[in-house]
Amino acid sequence: MKKSIISLVVLSCSVMSGYAQDATLSQMQAEARTADRIPKGDRSHYGLWAKDFINNWNKPKVKSHFASSEDSISKHKDFVMYYSMAYYAYRDSDYAHMVEYGDSALKTGFDTPELWFYLANSLEQLGNYERALTAYQEAKDKGFSAGGKALSEFKKRLKKIQKKKKK
Repeated sequence: MKKSIISLVVLSCSVMSGYAQDATLSQMQAEARTADRIPKGDRSHYGLWAKDFINNWNKPKVKSHFASSEDSISKHKDFVMYYSMAYYAYRDSDYAHMVEYGDSALKTGFDTPELWFYLANSLEQLGNYERALTAYQEAKDKGFSAGGKALSEFKKRLKKIQKKKKK
């Protein structure tokens, strides 16, 4: 009889601890569902941020700065026109017109690394070294293939120019 009572007590204790574990597990699951969905929250610890990233990969990352798709298309056409005019002016060593057309192209909201490089080189030829420096940096930041080298060479030329001005 004592054995059966002891086994009954042990059995009931194990069943009660199982229920307690189930309650704790369901509480943990409920908390995980309401956890923050940003990578710094609990979801990053469990790798759930990757699931969120995969589910949201095709959603736009930034808000468009154009009023509508028609506006975007029209501004892109303007950009292509001004960019070609700027390129031909640069090719013909007409740096003043290149800067004029290049600035107009950039005002459309579109740009290319090459446009920034042509603009930087033209500004340097015209003697506007401050704007040339920022344009060289933009060309490098936008991914112009020789942007880093062009920027460092410009800085060397700028130092020489500044030394001549001091003398």
